[in-house]
Amino acid sequence: MKYQITKEQYSKLVYKLIDAFFKDVKFNKDEGEGYTYDITVDGEDTAFIHTKKSSHISEGCKNELVIYDATILKITNFVPIFRKKVFSKILIKYFSDITGEDIDCIYFDMKHPGSNDTIIYAKKFKKKK
Repeated sequence: MKYQITKEQYSKLVYKLIDAFFKDVKFNKDEGEGYTYDITVDGEDTAFIHTKKSSHISEGCKNELVIYDATILKITNFVPIFRKKVFSKILIKYFSDITGEDIDCIYFDMKHPGSNDTIIYAKKFKKKK
């Protein structure tokens, strides 16, 4: 039997998952070189945000969300279907809402189950005016 899940259903599912996963999130603002937000959950580094003032940001990005491999692995273990573009937009929306930063890029590595190959996913989203 095949099941179809709509984009809206998938978005709601992933947003609730992310909200549960990051419910105890803490942000440490580092104002060294430009500035970044280090994102930790239960004392474990999970992601960071490079802002436009950071020297490490990808070209063409204003604010970039970078998710660690271990975090992506934990999240994808709970998501049976991984739709990178929809998932990325939801992550960006979630962290933009929390930090107040206008995040427009995302970067993460992921491995498919049973594979040793790493896929790099980097995406710049244009904001609608």
